[in-house]
Amino acid sequence: MIEVGAQLPAFSLRDTKREEVTDAAFKGSVSVFAFFPMAFTGG
Repeated sequence: MIEVGAQLPAFSLRDTKREEVTDAAFKGSVSVFAFFPMAFTGG
């Protein structure tokens, strides 16, 4: 688990437009990330 205030680990994923997003896009900014496994999938 990542602790509050920890640096963002390297990642790469696709957004809702299927475009690649990486950790570099957030460098130098304060961000909050929330992940909802299976959200909106009917699973």
